[in-house]
Amino acid sequence: MAKIVVKRGLDIPIEGGPTGDVVPLEINGQRVRPKEIALDLSPFEHLRFKMLVKPDQLVKIGEPLAFDKREPKRIFTSPAGGRIKEVRRGLKRRLLSIVIELEDDEEFVEFGALDPKNASREQIVQRLLEAGVFPKIHQRPLDRLADPSKKPRTIFVKAVESAPFVPPAEKQVQGWNEEFQIGLEALGKLTDGKVHLVHREGSKERSFTEAKGVEIHTVSGPHPAGNSSVHIHNIDPITHVDDVVWTLDTLAVIAVGHLLLRGRVFIDRVISVAGAGIVEGRTGYFKGREGFPVTALINGRLPKGEVRLISGDPLMGSQVESTGFIGYQQTALSVIPKRQGQAFAPFLLPGFSRYTASRAYLSSLFRNRKYPFDTNNHGEHRFFVIGAPYDKVMPMRINTLQLVKSVMAEDFDLAEVLGLLEVAPEDFALPTFVDPCKNEMVQIVREKLAAYAQEVLG
Repeated sequence: MAKIVVKRGLDIPIEGGPTGDVVPLEINGQRVRPKEIALDLSPFEHLRFKMLVKPDQLVKIGEPLAFDKREPKRIFTSPAGGRIKEVRRGLKRRLLSIVIELEDDEEFVEFGALDPKNASREQIVQRLLEAGVFPKIHQRPLDRLADPSKKPRTIFVKAVESAPFVPPAEKQVQGWNEEFQIGLEALGKLTDGKVHLVHREGSKERSFTEAKGVEIHTVSGPHPAGNSSVHIHNIDPITHVDDVVWTLDTLAVIAVGHLLLRGRVFIDRVISVAGAGIVEGRTGYFKGREGFPVTALINGRLPKGEVRLISGDPLMGSQVESTGFIGYQQTALSVIPKRQGQAFAPFLLPGFSRYTASRAYLSSLFRNRKYPFDTNNHGEHRFFVIGAPYDKVMPMRINTLQLVKSVMAEDFDLAEVLGLLEVAPEDFALPTFVDPCKNEMVQIVREKLAAYAQEVLG
């Protein structure tokens, strides 16, 4: 058992965080039932999809809607039962999402139960593929979707969340304890190595602390304590591009267990609604489901004025319109006020009401204070100057600035030496946040990891 202590990191003191217990989503005392649900495919920008359904076609929950042309076994199934209302596409007709209008009585595709104790690895993998659960599993290095033809040396399950506004893993597993344990047992069949489960130190959730068939570890400290890269770096580091390590979050493990135990795909999840753009007292954790509509989440919760809606947490989420939907594997809706323009001579102001990670303002004298962050960058893009601010929030033994520069130059041999195989785009969210030069390091790393994966794997 490892006890990971994150000392270099940052819990951003952002105003409007969710609190309280998980409650049903209600409007004027009436429980909300969404009229539409969407399968969000926008995160998979490097996949080429083939549609399996047409508009107006009736589908069941768990029915295949699309598959990856390069890996036809990798299919994506419907999170709702109803009629295909709309297929949304982006540039060059890239498939973004499939919107489904719900029927009053949704039907499930019945895959049948499968006992992982008596099933072979091939049977479990086949069941996960046909039910569309396999895309919830990610692979390291290079942060790709897991390849079903490759056996991982180890599997990491992160039962901890540290990003702002994201519901704790303990809230996600409530009511699904049996499914979570079955999922862990199934993962044990998919590797000859160990299944590592990492939970927050001090957690009282018995599904985590008393999990069977896995090696249990704890982590403490600020964000990014919940990032899988930090866990792998401290427990079983990746040293070669041919190493195969799979990663899952709590919801993905529940989805695996639910499919094998109940014979149906898992669509439920806890969704947080938070941010300074939400009416005071209206933030919180709500019972939702995959592909939930944003309109239902924000109804009656927004103040007057312009806001930016983000599917996911403020660091790694994607901008979404009010007519959009919660993204694939996202569990938060963040609402941030928009701000146009810049204050006159802001460098002359003492900065009592502005947060500073570098202690440049007098606000650094006030601890435990929350700040109403908005969309203003408070500066313009400039070339990289110094790397010290990035390393203060990077808990892994990585020279952040040199690594980013090496991938920008596509010197991947040097990048490997500097730690490229150990990172994912999310690991650069905090360096981007504290960057005085306003460089989008997350996007840089995401694009270059994809380019390198194409180069070495085809």
